Amino acid sequence: MTYTPRAHFIHALTAILFAAVSIPARAGLDWQVTAYADGKHNAFTDLAFWKGAYYLCFRHATAHMSMDGEIRVMKSADLKTWTLCGTLDTFGDDRDPHFATTDDSLFVYFGVWDLAHDSGTGLPDRGRVRSYVASSTDGERWSKIQGVYEPGFWLWRVRRHDGVFYSAAYTAVRPKPEVRETRLLRSEDGLNWTQMALVTNERMTGEADFCWRPDGQVWLISRANDRNGKAEWFRSDATMRTWSGTTTTALVHSPAIESWKDRVFMAGRGSGEGFETMLWEITDGKLTELMVLPSGGDNAYPGLVADPASLEAGPPAFFISWYSQHETDRNNPEQKDTANIYVGRVVLSK
Repeated sequence: MTYTPRAHFIHALTAILFAAVSIPARAGLDWQVTAYADGKHNAFTDLAFWKGAYYLCFRHATAHMSMDGEIRVMKSADLKTWTLCGTLDTFGDDRDPHFATTDDSLFVYFGVWDLAHDSGTGLPDRGRVRSYVASSTDGERWSKIQGVYEPGFWLWRVRRHDGVFYSAAYTAVRPKPEVRETRLLRSEDGLNWTQMALVTNERMTGEADFCWRPDGQVWLISRANDRNGKAEWFRSDATMRTWSGTTTTALVHSPAIESWKDRVFMAGRGSGEGFETMLWEITDGKLTELMVLPSGGDNAYPGLVADPASLEAGPPAFFISWYSQHETDRNNPEQKDTANIYVGRVVLSK
């Protein structure tokens, strides 16, 4: 073609546009391993570092919504080789386990769906969730499982701050209510809980995580299951008594928040080419997508732990757990419910 000024302009504009859509990811996987895969539906993970070892928990079941879910806990010295160190099982569907730690104890909180029986001829459905907990002082022997707080409220994730346990508990009953109530709960011992504040009762909020900021603010990111679908971002001062919310621009399910020095990062399920496991950085006012992890089908529900070595000499790096079906053949009836557990190390590229 003749290289005219107009052609030069079009060529330059095309290059600019191509560069704009070809910006490399701001983070990448340094390594990843398959931590657990047995052909079953393994899902809903969390990760913790406690007493010199790493712990991984997840739900093991036949399918995403089967009633045979149980909680499995695994232990590793290097995050690459994992051994089973606990199984927690009740009469219901045990799911979505999360860790909380003290110097002496490792807690595992999880929700249990019970059954609701219809008066007609149909099969039973799920009724409501009750949250349960078990603990260990050595990572091998586990206490008796016991219920916490009120039936119908899900302590989906528990965090410990300044010696106190906190959870954003939300309404979890079926059929789904038009709105959910999210309450901020607190506990001195992780077992006996009281309501500290009403966070919201205006949207279908649910799975939530939060962090404490150096300036005294507390940030809480919550999944929203209404038609809007975008995550809700709540803020409070250090008293945590009054919360104000704004709707974000991103769909975020199963948020896992971790601080790195004065920066805040979040992993969860986002919307890209279908649902994908993603990592964001949270700054005041926005969520910035950093990367998409290898994922597909039924996936996400990550655990996120800052790599201690990166705190000494950056850049920011995190150990992350998640589940996914991207390595299974979902068109094969024998694999349609199969999901595997993964653990990896994420490093920011800039």
